[in-house]
Amino acid sequence: MNICFLVNLTGFGGLEIQTLLRAKDSRERGHLSIVVTRRNTRSEQFAKSNGLSVEYLAGSTILESFKLSKIFDKYEINICIVPKTNLLPLALLGRKFSKSKPKIIFYQQMQSGINKKDIYHNIIYKNLDGAIVLTSKMKTMLIETTNINPERVFVVPYGVDWEAFQNEKHKREENRKLLGIPNDKFVIGCVGRIEPLKGQDTLLVAFAKAKIPNSLLIFAGSVDNQNYLSKLQKIAKDFQISKQTLFFEFTCEVPKLMSTLDTFVMPSLSETFGLVLVEAMATSLPVIATNSGGVPEIVEHSVDGLLFEPKDSEELSKLLIHLHQNNEIAKTLGQNALEKVKIKFDYRKNVNKFFEVCNLINSSK
Repeated sequence: MNICFLVNLTGFGGLEIQTLLRAKDSRERGHLSIVVTRRNTRSEQFAKSNGLSVEYLAGSTILESFKLSKIFDKYEINICIVPKTNLLPLALLGRKFSKSKPKIIFYQQMQSGINKKDIYHNIIYKNLDGAIVLTSKMKTMLIETTNINPERVFVVPYGVDWEAFQNEKHKREENRKLLGIPNDKFVIGCVGRIEPLKGQDTLLVAFAKAKIPNSLLIFAGSVDNQNYLSKLQKIAKDFQISKQTLFFEFTCEVPKLMSTLDTFVMPSLSETFGLVLVEAMATSLPVIATNSGGVPEIVEHSVDGLLFEPKDSEELSKLLIHLHQNNEIAKTLGQNALEKVKIKFDYRKNVNKFFEVCNLINSSK
């Protein structure tokens, strides 16, 4: 197959990274893979640093759709992967103007409950050849809020290379030393952008209430909201836990960071999927996460993790104490979490499934 990955965006986050990784996976499986993006963006840098072929558009206008049609024809594209709804019109117009007429697949990675059954969106979703979503909940919502063909919507979760996380886990003491974390500390970690929707304030208050002896709380992630970071620092100061609270910058070495933790918490108000949660489970860490979004499809309460309601710092505090005081329970949750990752979220298995879906859609009439 010849596949085009449309990442014509200026932003750069998990959605862009995962789409570009699928382009890399595609090339490694012997497909011709073309990334279409904008110049001087992090997506362009990422694509080039991974040896991917790149073509450029300057926006999403009708003129750019003509340019996209030329790219489709130049490489005889069979499939165009589109990760954002606002890029779907560009892809569909590009196909209309092209000779190769590639199949258009919506790679939905952000949950949306907005009703899109108006005339404009009906035209868009009626003309899609298929959609790949991350969770069953997303599939249900996409079918309920659009007129897309239900038989053309497929669930393929993200996957992780769990062996890489397990390899780093064996380097716990070495990695703690590298990051300046004392070996005798009970370390609770939270990885994600520093912003209100990620709920770090709930975790900070819960940590303060738990009063776990000889413990540390680590936040790791880029700062999207400086005012929110200041709020977190004030909370830590008010509860007199500033010395127990560490803020790390965004890191690409997630397996190394995960290996230093004793417990992982994802306190987000809502998460479509939560890849970082699966990464923690791949490290066989006991995890605590909010009972919202796609999280309940990842964590089964009291089996391979613990769930609490968003913003409930009191309940989260109790769960932190519970894991600290019950090492065997924590260990069992972590072991069960790893087994679930091996079965449901293995990188190779899920990437293979992604391209099986692409092949199915490509071969359909």
